[in-house]
Amino acid sequence: MKQYNLSFTKEGDFWYIDLPNWPFSHGNLMMVAGADKLCQELSYDGIHTSVEVIISRKPLELPDYIHLNREEVGIIDGATYEVSGATSTRLCWICPVTLFVFGGYPRHIYLKRNEKDN
Repeated sequence: MKQYNLSFTKEGDFWYIDLPNWPFSHGNLMMVAGADKLCQELSYDGIHTSVEVIISRKPLELPDYIHLNREEVGIIDGATYEVSGATSTRLCWICPVTLFVFGGYPRHIYLKRNEKDN
């Protein structure tokens, strides 16, 4: 189990993960295919969100978290997750930027808005 704090910003109509050391195109950081809906749901002002992320190989009992359970994975194609605990989406695609952030596609991802932003 590992824990991260990640932030996202909405630019125009699109959400992007905030990765200041990202060495490639800013466009690669765009949230799409369900990830954008999760950002909107977790946002505290419609433009920003900051989330606590816990990744795990095994399912955890974390009732206050949105749970993403990996369903399909392809190293260059990203991974598709089944989402539970969210109101906005049931499937979420996570792009290969995840490899930069987590070093792989975690089996289980748990998300919760950071308490400081509530």
